[in-house]
Amino acid sequence: MTVEAPTRCAVDSNVIAYLFSGDAAKADRAEALVVKGTPEPVISTQVMNEVTLVMSRKMKLSWPEINVLLGDLEEFCEIVPLTLEVHKEARRIAEHYGFRFYDSCIIAFALLEDCEVLYSEDMQDGQVIFDRLTVVNPFLSPS
Repeated sequence: MTVEAPTRCAVDSNVIAYLFSGDAAKADRAEALVVKGTPEPVISTQVMNEVTLVMSRKMKLSWPEINVLLGDLEEFCEIVPLTLEVHKEARRIAEHYGFRFYDSCIIAFALLEDCEVLYSEDMQDGQVIFDRLTVVNPFLSPS
């Protein structure tokens, strides 16, 4: 079965974090999506914040290291800000689907940015949100 590449895709922080992890297989898959992927992936400032937290707390990287890595990430992704519209849409999604609020924020920004696919390890692979956005776990799905 041939799967067409989405015209617009969003990436969750858990996928981005694998770019900088010690898990070579997941890092390679994340790199294929983020660095080499077409189209250019879209991430929100929330994703940047969550990745920064992982780098500083879990990976114990220094701020100069974090700044370099996030600067590199900015080269490969379109980064969109969180807005009141995203917040309101996230509340609607959380109520409708029962998702955690911060996951709903990720979904909301992806929907508002007209993404067809949201790459995430933490959400249900294959779930379709409002008949518009499909969640794909890139570590389960074929490349």
